[in-house]
Amino acid sequence: MHRSLSILLLLTLACASTPSQRPANVPQPNIDAELLSPLFFGSGNSAPATIEVRVTNRGNVPIVVRRIELDSPGMVQYTLRRYMREHNETVGPGETKPITVFATAVTTVSRPTEPLAMRAIVHFRAEGKSWREILITR
Repeated sequence: MHRSLSILLLLTLACASTPSQRPANVPQPNIDAELLSPLFFGSGNSAPATIEVRVTNRGNVPIVVRRIELDSPGMVQYTLRRYMREHNETVGPGETKPITVFATAVTTVSRPTEPLAMRAIVHFRAEGKSWREILITR
């Protein structure tokens, strides 16, 4: 019984710390992320990674991109350093807005060939509510 109460309390606290839900009248935005040019490590162990995050507003009210977080969980040959930056980009109804992100990739092998897998967490605000959407791409 004590264990069940502990688990219930833990779940309650976890749910209390999550962002609010997307407003009912705002459909889920489309999100896409793409590496704009191949990574070149040269003789070093880090390389610039220019990534374009595209957000499409499928709704009838403007949405605001408040923050973008990028990382690459599960990568073996190289990884993106965790990127987190505040933004204030308004995406109008029916509009697609590209947001260019400058991240850094790091490796421990001489010639990585693994395709980039990314996780993008995009934080939004609309109609007085904040929420986030998660994209995992390979």
